[in-house]
Amino acid sequence: MKSVISIVALLGSAIASPMAMPLEVISERHLESCPSGGTLPPGYLSPTLMVPVSAKFPDIRFGSTQFPIITPNDFCTIFNLEIPPSAVGKTCTLEFLFPDHHETYSPYVYNGGGHFTFTGYAFGSGATLETTYANQPPPGPSPPSPPAILSPGNAYTINVGGCGIQTGMTGLEVSGMLCSPDSTFTYLQSSETCPIGFYVAIS
Repeated sequence: MKSVISIVALLGSAIASPMAMPLEVISERHLESCPSGGTLPPGYLSPTLMVPVSAKFPDIRFGSTQFPIITPNDFCTIFNLEIPPSAVGKTCTLEFLFPDHHETYSPYVYNGGGHFTFTGYAFGSGATLETTYANQPPPGPSPPSPPAILSPGNAYTINVGGCGIQTGMTGLEVSGMLCSPDSTFTYLQSSETCPIGFYVAIS
């Protein structure tokens, strides 16, 4: 219960911040076109599980969420994705799509300097409902050249490489964690209208 209260209090303070976008009446919002590269190809992959963890509460389990949350030097969110057998021998592109408020109906709160870090975990591992900051998946390769800043109205390529799945495997779980030293960011992961969040495109 304390963990739920902490998140609710945090979101309340973030929304009240003078830097946060004001709430809008969705029925009156005119949606603009998606950012360049901000649409999804057929067969894209969405996260199968998203789990917040907290550096300040390293032993608390927050469970799964549809609203990833990142706060400065505290809350991070771990994302799991499942690579299918059909991706053997193919290229996987990890993307983060970030439309602005006039390009998506998905609500989000964002303020700060926009600097984020991406930590990769070992192939075949990922978060569970029991995962905490103190009990993360084993380390693995991280994106070599992630974008320095994430800001609304853009689509970002985080990493491009082989999908990693081998012939005979029924699937391969991959995962990573998004954190920030200076930004508050929470959003509803959604592929509706202009998509927002992490996705993998297979080619």
